[in-house]
Amino acid sequence: MRKLLILFFIAPLFVVSSCDKEPEIEIVGNVEVNLKANYDGEQFMTQQEYVYTSAINVKFTEFNLYVSNISLLEFENSTEETELAEVDFVNLSFTTDQATEAAAGYDLSTKKVPSGTYRAVKIGFGLPADINRTSPGDYGNGNALATSTHYWASANSYVFSKIEGFSDNNGNGIFEASEDEGIRFHLGQDEVYTERILFPSEPIVVEEDGTVNLSLNIDVKKLFEISDITYDANQDGLLDIENYSSSREDTDDPGFLVDRTIMSNYSSATKLNQ
Repeated sequence: MRKLLILFFIAPLFVVSSCDKEPEIEIVGNVEVNLKANYDGEQFMTQQEYVYTSAINVKFTEFNLYVSNISLLEFENSTEETELAEVDFVNLSFTTDQATEAAAGYDLSTKKVPSGTYRAVKIGFGLPADINRTSPGDYGNGNALATSTHYWASANSYVFSKIEGFSDNNGNGIFEASEDEGIRFHLGQDEVYTERILFPSEPIVVEEDGTVNLSLNIDVKKLFEISDITYDANQDGLLDIENYSSSREDTDDPGFLVDRTIMSNYSSATKLNQ
């Protein structure tokens, strides 16, 4: 009788255990995102001379930026986002001796995402306020945010983007700081953070264990487009770089409009290709 009672109590436990559902396995795929730069359609490289206006040529020495909140959207107005990458530092300062690397661009470090169909890509240029309130000391070596060269301590902000170089304002073919021709835009602070939603020509279909390649291309010349005649006296649609060639720290300075404009222009200067 005792053996029968023991079996009676064990049997229900076996039934309950055998009815437990196995955990669902999420089906995921890969989305690789690459960033490149061009200058008015021509491959961008530092130390390369480019036409800025009919009277001025430019030559860049540094071009880089932080990107953040990169995600996929299932629908155009979707409030749900599938994160690809939280933050990455993109350095596109390839020289004329690195033409192959410039053509290859920079590959973001992205996460695997659930398989499915997505219709838009969201990207932030710079850093959102919650991340911008941190500092390099908060991160370990190797983290994109641990870079002290891109932190503006006096403004309590990261430098979201650096654009440096020279403009040949007098047409003598010499690009030198000694001729007051330096370009130095260190763009940062919460006010200039910019987000953009990009729509591919076809839906982004992520299949199980498959890989989708997305390419973002930034036209550096478009970053200098401006419509305010205060900063575009000849009204050619471009910043008078000979007069306004550096960024401002004081957000109340009227000239900070230039910083806002350049960072905002990342939105229109960036194209998505599949």
